[in-house]
Amino acid sequence: MGEALHDVASGYGQPITNTGLRSAKAVARDRGVSDVTLWRWRTRGWIKTANVSGKIYVDLASLADFDRRAAAGEFSKAPVGAAGKSAETRAAREVLE
Repeated sequence: MGEALHDVASGYGQPITNTGLRSAKAVARDRGVSDVTLWRWRTRGWIKTANVSGKIYVDLASLADFDRRAAAGEFSKAPVGAAGKSAETRAAREVLE
């Protein structure tokens, strides 16, 4: 974080700071989720965001941590409702076979 790159496209050679933030809209688009899904992840404390001049940015380090935790199965839940009943019936049937 905080690496300075030079903006050669503008010709001014001004340093561009890499903050480790990415637009929430871009993150949602790239992941194929809605803005509301990102909002839910943020309110549950799963990712960190920053508000810069009214625009929401996602902290890429927290997003990488979220991916790691999701891959480990930390957010998985047992099925409930009809899906739960179906899973219980299937498990009982597999035990009998």
